[in-house]
Amino acid sequence: MDDQEIVKKILQQGDTQSYGEIMNRYSGLVFSKTMTLVHREEMAKDITQQAFIRAFSSLENWQGASLGSWITTIAIHLSLDALRKERQRPTASLDEQRVEVAEQEGFSEDHERRLQVMERAVSTLPEEERRILKMFYYQQMKTSEVAETLKMTQANVLVKLHRIRERLRKQMQNEGNE
Repeated sequence: MDDQEIVKKILQQGDTQSYGEIMNRYSGLVFSKTMTLVHREEMAKDITQQAFIRAFSSLENWQGASLGSWITTIAIHLSLDALRKERQRPTASLDEQRVEVAEQEGFSEDHERRLQVMERAVSTLPEEERRILKMFYYQQMKTSEVAETLKMTQANVLVKLHRIRERLRKQMQNEGNE
């Protein structure tokens, strides 16, 4: 049975079991394409599953071209969205993670001291850099939104964020050594 016949059977007769045939045909293709994008097996498995679910729920929108390519395109979009969300999520440095663990273990004085050091370091930054930090971390704006607001390129915002974080890290290390 070809793809069009299976889709017709699913849509007209409600035979959802036939969708298993589509999954058997294209899961390898979809998974391998997803894996090349995300490079993590568990994430690729999840995205592959999401792609098949989304394709099933939108099956009436399929226009009869290659079903495997259509589902793969859905998986590519899901992969790119997942990677984009992952990049937008600020990652905690090892020092920040240590502070969180210490706080959970009852060492809140050290945590408070580090916060004060961070506040002093941030206050020494030029106004533009403080605005970038505030928009990105406190207002949780995407780098593209920060760039648009400040009339910069997104690449420029990313470079500035990197440099600001490095400068703050060095300042905090210097103040911590004193």
